[in-house]
Amino acid sequence: MASWDLLTSPVIIMACALGIGYLIYAWSRTIAPAFTHSVNKTMPYIGGEAAEAQVFQPGYQFFYVALFFTVVHVAALVLATAPPDAPLWGPLGYLAIMAIAIMILRWEQ
Repeated sequence: MASWDLLTSPVIIMACALGIGYLIYAWSRTIAPAFTHSVNKTMPYIGGEAAEAQVFQPGYQFFYVALFFTVVHVAALVLATAPPDAPLWGPLGYLAIMAIAIMILRWEQ
């Protein structure tokens, strides 16, 4: 194995990137002003107002949006990575199966 191949291995590059990141972090701690404790620094802050505790009942309507988003993006990935000589019915069949699955999940009784 050549020395250039060893230097460009992903593990060595990751170790160098982590080392450089740590050096930047250590340097920034030396030039940053000291932390002074303040109640305002540790309070939650939302849009210019103090956050108030609220009771929130999660709904599962977002699940369908997330499922649709995931299926559409996976379908786009399947179509984009399908080999050019693959028959068209393969990816389109996958899309049809996913459409039927979403219809079954969204079917209201």
